[in-house]
Parts: sequence; C-alpha cells; structure tokens
Amino acid sequence: MRLIEMILGDENLNEAVKRVKSNKGVAGVDKMTVYEIDTYFQNNKERIKKEILEKKYRP
Repeated sequence: MRLIEMILGDENLNEAVKRVKSNKGVAGVDKMTVYEIDTYFQNNKERIKKEILEKKYRP
C-alpha cells in the first residue's frame, strides 16, 4: 500500500481531526474553526481525498 493511501485512510483522518479538536487548534489559512471542522470534513472528505490523490487539492 502506498504511504499516501495509508495517510488518507479513514481511521487515520478521523484520528487527525480528533487531535486537532482536542488541542483546540487555531484556524488555518482557510479560517475554519475547530467547531466547523467535523461538518465540513464529513461533507467533503471523499472529494478532498480524491483531489489529494490526483494532486489537485487546494485548501
């Protein structure tokens, strides 16, 4: 399995989101707060993963 596929695995991504929320991370370049990340990520996860794999993702 390629490393990028492991990184983009659902279990790994869910853990990453969980850690950002638990650290009360600050908004990044997209200005999204930790309170908005769950809904956004669940609605856009598959698109984001596809764009990353195709090297087309833009935050």
